[in-house]
Amino acid sequence: MFKKLALALATTALAGTAFAGSPATPVVEPVVTVPAPVQVKSFWEGGYVGGQIGYTFGEFDLGGSFDDDSVIGGLTAGYLFDIGNGWYMGPEFQYDWADVTVTDPGTGNTATFDEMARLKLIAGKEMGNGLLYASLGYAYADFNGVGTFFNGSANSYVVGLGYDWRVGENWTVGGEYMYHSFDDVGSGGGDVDFNTIHVKATYRF
Repeated sequence: MFKKLALALATTALAGTAFAGSPATPVVEPVVTVPAPVQVKSFWEGGYVGGQIGYTFGEFDLGGSFDDDSVIGGLTAGYLFDIGNGWYMGPEFQYDWADVTVTDPGTGNTATFDEMARLKLIAGKEMGNGLLYASLGYAYADFNGVGTFFNGSANSYVVGLGYDWRVGENWTVGGEYMYHSFDDVGSGGGDVDFNTIHVKATYRF
């Protein structure tokens, strides 16, 4: 009887020791994949095309001084880069048609201004739903005249200030003022200054 009891106790002890020494089943943790952050492109960053219409006020110094104004309008294209902290910078090209004619009351000779092109650098700051910007660049204009007036083309600097307002997913409307100064135009050496005010609409992509 005692032998059977001792044998049972020994068997139980060996079984417990074997169970305690067996390796535990590893717990596999699920792999969690964190997606990379998505870079969201700013509304103002990228290319744009559009048009503008406005008014130009011309000051002609052709031996005598004459003023004239006209409707002016044309096309716009540009690209803005996001340079950080709500600031943007990039090139812009504009082309305008005009119909300005001045007449010398002494001789009856006329001079006309028909077109202008601009290549500008735009720098602006995002403000709420809009972009306030300044511009500086180069302007080219075509003039035609006879007699004591000038004939040909001329170059000028251009400076401006504008504001564009977001009105849709890809559209903006805005206003812009620019000043141009053309010196020594043609063989007559005339000087012409233009102040322009435009209303603009652009599609951004």
